[in-house]
Amino acid sequence: MIEKIRAYLGFCLRAGKIIFGVDDIETHRKKIHLLLVDEKLAENSKKRLHKANERFLSPLFLLDEGLLGELLLRPQVKAVAIKDYNLAKAILQAAKDQPQFKFYSGGNN
Repeated sequence: MIEKIRAYLGFCLRAGKIIFGVDDIETHRKKIHLLLVDEKLAENSKKRLHKANERFLSPLFLLDEGLLGELLLRPQVKAVAIKDYNLAKAILQAAKDQPQFKFYSGGNN
């Protein structure tokens, strides 16, 4: 299932349906359907993303340390937002039974 998630994230990258970083996620105005955060992210940044999560009413998942960067082939990445509903739904479906993905807070998706 991790390979499926890697493929879905690759689709997001190629389609331009992904936002990188806490600052860009916070300033984004349109709908975000899923937030993925590395558990190693600083607590203050997690709080900022939680506020963004409440604004967008989207699910937020914490991933095991380093997994997000590994899946995206960008080790420095600690937070991303998915803008496409169908890709977010597919990632959620693939991640729901994975122990590396911890559901942090919910949304309306």
